[in-house]
Formats: sequence, C-alpha cells, structure tokens
Amino acid sequence: MTRINRREALCAAFAGAGALLAANPSRAVALALPNPDDPAMVDGVEAWKYVEIDPQSVANQAYDDYHIGHCMHTVFKAIVDHVAAALEKSDPLAARTMRAFPFHMFHYGASGGNGIGSLCGALNGALAAINLFVSNEKTRKAISTDLIRFYERTLLPEYEPADSDGKPFPKTISNSVLCHISSGKWCELAQVKSGSPERSERCTRLAADVARKTAELLNLNLAGLNAADVAPVVTFKPTEPTATCVACHDKGGDTGNIIGKMTCTECHSDKTPDHHEK
Repeated sequence: MTRINRREALCAAFAGAGALLAANPSRAVALALPNPDDPAMVDGVEAWKYVEIDPQSVANQAYDDYHIGHCMHTVFKAIVDHVAAALEKSDPLAARTMRAFPFHMFHYGASGGNGIGSLCGALNGALAAINLFVSNEKTRKAISTDLIRFYERTLLPEYEPADSDGKPFPKTISNSVLCHISSGKWCELAQVKSGSPERSERCTRLAADVARKTAELLNLNLAGLNAADVAPVVTFKPTEPTATCVACHDKGGDTGNIIGKMTCTECHSDKTPDHHEK
C-alpha cells in the first residue's frame, strides 16, 4: 500500500480544486461560497436542489442501512442519496457534492440524541433533510409540521420488509415525538424490553416509514411549485385538548409559560383543561 505524507495530500487536494476551478470557475466558486442570507441559494440558483425521488425506494434504503448509523443517519442519508442519484446525469457535480456530505455527523441522533430519549432520531434526520432542500421558511415549517403530526397520529410502523412474509407486527400511535415515549409505548404493547431485537426491528421499520413520508411530502411540494392543479402541503392542526393547552400556555397565550406544540396529554394527563387546580 502506497503511503503519502501530509504535504503530498494537501498538494493533491489543492490540485484537484484547481482543476475544478479551471474547468468551471463559476460553478466551483458557487459551490464553495453559498449566499450567507440563504445558504440554499447561490447567485439565484439552488445549491441543494431537490428533484422527485421514489418514496418506496427511499424507505427500502433506510431500512436496509439502519445498522450503519441508526435512525437519524439512515433517514437523512437515504433521502440525500436518492436526490444525488436522480441528479447524476443532469448535474453530476451536484450529485458528487451531495454524496460528499459528512453523513457520519448524524450518528448522534440515535435513540433520541445519544441515547437520551429526546426527539426521535428518524424525525431529526427527516427535518434536517427538509431544511436542506427547502429554502422557504413558511414551506419548511408546513412540511415539517405535517411530518411530525403524521408521526404522532399514525399507527406505526407501517413498513414491511421484503422478508416479513406478511407476519403480524405490533403497531402503536405514539402521540409523541419523543423516543422515550414512542419506543416505550411500543415495548409495552409488544411486551418486550427496550434492548430486544424486536424493539430494534420496530425502530428500523419506523425509520423507513419516516423516510418514505418525508419523500412523499417533498415530492408533493415540488409538484405544487410547478403545477397549479396540485394542492399544496396542508399543515395539520393540533387536536384537543392540545389546541386549548397551547393557546394559553405557549408563547403569546395568557399563561405563556412553555414553548412547544407537542401532544400534551402523554406527559400531562393530570393537567388537561378539566383537571386544572381550582
């Protein structure tokens, strides 16, 4: 095996950058210097442009690659990999740039953030992908909220791997975006421990579900931008009693002592409107 020293490695790197600049100076500079006011745009052109991808294929990759970096990593990488593949012929430089993304940085999201049980890593990775590809703030928030409500209110996991043979698999409605509650509720239903292979399989399938839903929402948004007859992404509204709770307790409310719009009753079942202390 041939070894090179630090000086040789740096010279090779600068030589490669020089070749890129010589071949396409405006493109090379654009990739290196994003607009500080909107990192998704460079000289009016999208630096991280989204193109339509196959949601089921994204889900399959997220499921298959879960073991590499777990929930956050696999959801984010499956989406970006598919966008890169879709751009391979039309914009190979953009495709290579996407594939060079430091995906390992998202390993931290496993089990709700380094095992802390906070925001589900699958959602964390999906939200990162949405923010990478959607530059409009209002649209980002709408898509993100739709995805979060889907996670909270849907009987999951829905995904079935090719080798499942249609065998029944436990499903729950989490009513929470927290890994601690989401996985804990499932373990209680399935009557397994959190360290069991069954729980790991559940989270693997859940990551596939979230990756697929995110691709569907991004595709819908893309279609809405290009066709007047396609409905835009519609944001789910909080259900009761959460809507009443946040109206008073969130920013701008009479009490105004919290920041958040999560389903309240998973943690505050004793504090619903009918059970406030008099």
